[in-house]
Amino acid sequence: METYRTWVRLFELQRYYSWIIDRFHISTRAYQLKAYGKDYDFHFLEERLLPLNFRLVFVTRRPESFAEARAERLKVSGNPSQYDHLQDFIDEQELMRRLIGESILPTLELDISDNNIPRACELIADWLESAGGLRMK
Repeated sequence: METYRTWVRLFELQRYYSWIIDRFHISTRAYQLKAYGKDYDFHFLEERLLPLNFRLVFVTRRPESFAEARAERLKVSGNPSQYDHLQDFIDEQELMRRLIGESILPTLELDISDNNIPRACELIADWLESAGGLRMK
């Protein structure tokens, strides 16, 4: 938890910077729940991130699209066996959806099943602009 307190303090000190953080506290919750059955409370963190205008973007895909995504990932993977059980990814996505649903941070859920990255980027940028995510209050 001290690491997260340090990170959020850095964000508070650099409040006018733009941050893109991949796999932060919600991923930690998901991993700890799945691996150890422990659910850590990160409410303190989100209460400090909210005034800094932090947002969540949850990139998802439909279950039937995981096989195609796997085929693409195997082209560059150094550990292809980690993709042998697609149901694990589907289950993890549902766990993440539940945990994100418990967050107090504004959230965009974005389906990327079509693999259209330029469209996804536009949707995220449009959402941030329309929801006030590009400026501090």
